[in-house]
Amino acid sequence: MIYRERLHVPWWWVPIAVLFIASLAVAVFAYVPPLVAGIFTGIATLVTALALLSYDLTTVSVADGALAAGRNRVGAEWIAGAEPLTGDDARAALGPGADHRDFLFTRPYIGDLVRITIDDPADPHPSWLVSTRRPEEFAAAIEQMRQPA
Repeated sequence: MIYRERLHVPWWWVPIAVLFIASLAVAVFAYVPPLVAGIFTGIATLVTALALLSYDLTTVSVADGALAAGRNRVGAEWIAGAEPLTGDDARAALGPGADHRDFLFTRPYIGDLVRITIDDPADPHPSWLVSTRRPEEFAAAIEQMRQPA
C-alpha cells in the first residue's frame, strides 16, 4: 500500500441529517396515523444513517499496481501522469476549464483534486479528477507507482 485516504464527511453533516429527519417526522406525524408515521420515520432515519455511513467509508488508494477511487480502478499501465490541483486550479478543473469527458470522483466538501491522465485508447475518459485532502502526497504516490521497479 503506497497511499490510502478515507474521504470522511464533515462533522456538520450529522446535525443537518438529524434536522432533516426531525423536519420529516414533524411533517409525517401531522398527516398520518402515529404508528405509520413512526415506522416511516424509523425507516427514513435508517436510510439516512446508512447513506451517510456509506459516503463516509469512501476511500482512494494507490496499491498493488493500481489506483482505486471507491469501486473504480485503473492499472498503473494506463496512467500517463498525475497532477495535484488546489485552490483556483481545482475550481477551474471542475468549472470553466472542465472537460465533459473527464471521469469525476469528487466530493463537494473537499476542495482539492488530483488530475490523473489516462493513456488508454479504449477509454472514453482522457483523465480522472479525484478529490483528496492531500493532493501533493496522492499525486506523488501515483507517480511512484508508475515508476518501474
